Amino acid sequence: MLFGALGTCPICSGSLCYSGGQYRCHGYLSAWSKCSYTTTEPVRLKAKWKIPKETSNGYLIKWFKSQKANKPGRVLPPPSTSKSSGRHATNLSQPSNDEKLENLKVAIAGGSAEDFADLKTKLEAAGVKFHMKIAKETSRSGIVTVRVKGRSAVHEASGLQDTGHILEDGKSIYNTTLNMSDLSTGINSYYILQIIQEDKGSGCYVFRKWGRVGNNKIGGTKLDGMSKSDAIQEFKRLFLEKTGNPWEAWEQKGNFEKQPGRFYPLDIDYGIKQVPKKKDLTNKKSQLAPQLMDLMKMLFNVETYRAAMLEFEINMSEMPLGKLTKKNIQKGFEALTEIQNLVCNSDCDPAIKESLIIDASNRFFTLIPSIHPHVIRHENDVKAKVKMLEALQDIEIASRLVCFDGDDDESLDDKYKKLRCDITPLLHDSEDYQLVEKYLLNTHAPTHKDWTLELEEVFALEREGEFDKFAPRRDTLQNKMLLWHGMLKLFKFGKGIYFADLVSKSAQYCYVDKKDPVGLMLLSEVALGEIYELKKATYMDKPPKGKLSTKGLGKTVPLESEHVKWKDEVIVPCGRPVPSSVRASELLYNEYIVYDTSQVKMQFLLKVRFHHKR
Repeated sequence: MLFGALGTCPICSGSLCYSGGQYRCHGYLSAWSKCSYTTTEPVRLKAKWKIPKETSNGYLIKWFKSQKANKPGRVLPPPSTSKSSGRHATNLSQPSNDEKLENLKVAIAGGSAEDFADLKTKLEAAGVKFHMKIAKETSRSGIVTVRVKGRSAVHEASGLQDTGHILEDGKSIYNTTLNMSDLSTGINSYYILQIIQEDKGSGCYVFRKWGRVGNNKIGGTKLDGMSKSDAIQEFKRLFLEKTGNPWEAWEQKGNFEKQPGRFYPLDIDYGIKQVPKKKDLTNKKSQLAPQLMDLMKMLFNVETYRAAMLEFEINMSEMPLGKLTKKNIQKGFEALTEIQNLVCNSDCDPAIKESLIIDASNRFFTLIPSIHPHVIRHENDVKAKVKMLEALQDIEIASRLVCFDGDDDESLDDKYKKLRCDITPLLHDSEDYQLVEKYLLNTHAPTHKDWTLELEEVFALEREGEFDKFAPRRDTLQNKMLLWHGMLKLFKFGKGIYFADLVSKSAQYCYVDKKDPVGLMLLSEVALGEIYELKKATYMDKPPKGKLSTKGLGKTVPLESEHVKWKDEVIVPCGRPVPSSVRASELLYNEYIVYDTSQVKMQFLLKVRFHHKR
């Protein structure tokens, strides 16, 4: 009272309270995050204190009449936890140089004990435990294989996966996985809720499993037997308690609203489909060309997807292959785009910017459960997460085409048919192959120095229904080009399909390495129409009226005099990279964006080998 009434939080309008040498906000920034605003210099209201008219307290009445409009400033001791004045603490879920490696176990193989003595001493000081033998469980991937019955799968921790199934009542499937991540409070929790019905009988069980993502030592399970009606009632009660929403709101996919401090359901899909009767494939000979067989093996290699999940620290124990839906992954991309825009915004108030970044990070890690969530503050971190989502997207697509349960008896020919795309290997001496190879060899950007590219195969593509969709655009639009598909999905120019005219601009997003150096690239015919040209990234839902595409103008471009035409009217910008005439552009290389899939037709799939220089 001596120093004046506190104003509200400038970020979320919540109330401020004094704690540990500073004032902290106790409100919520959004439904996804507690506000982490702290300050030592809060805004105070200039108005005088008011007291109830009916008060008879003599001291208060005397104080009220004598109080001054100008209040003295409060001198605070140094904060006990962090140095913050109008800023957030910067230690939210970030790596520390002092972190111990207490859960790391290491076994040394090869060489003598003396060779590793110094390393062993340093690692033991950090908490590492050394072992003479490698335990059997060390090689386990941690990915759970689910056994699907009906349209869902019983969690193995219930012990009922062999004798029960998820209750289905009409359109309702009583199975949900909830997640909540809040970096300001350290929360990173999951909650699994299922009604399991006996395969033989009508008995039902409500199964619950909860804990911290990626840590099996924290949490627990509970299994309660009851009647079907009681189980449904209990399931709905628990769902409402954990999410703040009725179960029906989530089922209808339209009325669910994330509530502050509550869980959010993951949109999951077990890839359920009618499995045909097993065929005898023992003597069946493939009709595919050898090059195409190798391509199918590459596309449908389950170990590729398992390795991707391991690499990105995805919560594999609660996320079997293929569970996250396209919709869930897309929401993750949207959160990353928001973070990217904030990171690049130098005009935003630092305190507000930090709060919004934390909020978007919370949303991302709630939608995409991770073992080690953290505040995504840097552009390189954003790019790494985009890479992770692209891998998840590949897994989601592949899981709809291939069974990942180990019981799949389909031949490569069957898998090929599911692609609904005619894929034809080109002869290496054909005109199209020679043109594609020239395009690949000529257009390597000067800043991409870590690897060179070697063309191994080219496949002509004819996707089912795509020609009919594209033909009207091809006949009516100008500026048709053969362009490299694929760039980092940060939607810098809005949600569109991104292309490049320099091969290495797209090749860097194949994410190959020395151990697995072969990648796939896509060349598409793009009907650009009237082009909206820009020198810096500008987010938009679509280009201005009269424009059908956007082009980010780069400082380095393919030499125009070396462009060639394919099929008489399609420009192939296969010239060597040279400085452009564009001035004051923020972009190194050209980027082309269309916002309508009917403006694109896939033409060639390339199998490319990367030769790393280091």
